[in-house]
Amino acid sequence: MNEEANTKLVQQAYQSIETGDIPSFLNILAENVLWIVPDMANVPFGGSWRGPEQVGEFFRRVFEVQEVIDFEPEEFIAKREKVVVLGHFTMRVKATGKASRSQWVHVWKVEGGKIIYMR
Repeated sequence: MNEEANTKLVQQAYQSIETGDIPSFLNILAENVLWIVPDMANVPFGGSWRGPEQVGEFFRRVFEVQEVIDFEPEEFIAKREKVVVLGHFTMRVKATGKASRSQWVHVWKVEGGKIIYMR
């Protein structure tokens, strides 16, 4: 796939997640997808997740402990198989009611029309 097609696939991923259509999102992941989120204290969804089933579990845990207030990809930068996305979020921790805000950068890799990596 070319950079434009890779970017559109990643944009589709964010759209599916935003609308809560996790099954459609999981369908665009490769069977060997590697999903990496930094390990953080008191965060039950940090670590490495392999395969669509584990990535689905990642989202189950995220939605179990946090409420999404705002999650916005702002800029997409593509080069060959990689798509780098800059954005920001605001989440509310359900257990405490406190909001957390951050800017983020995601690095995606696409191979054969499927997402094979996200960090």
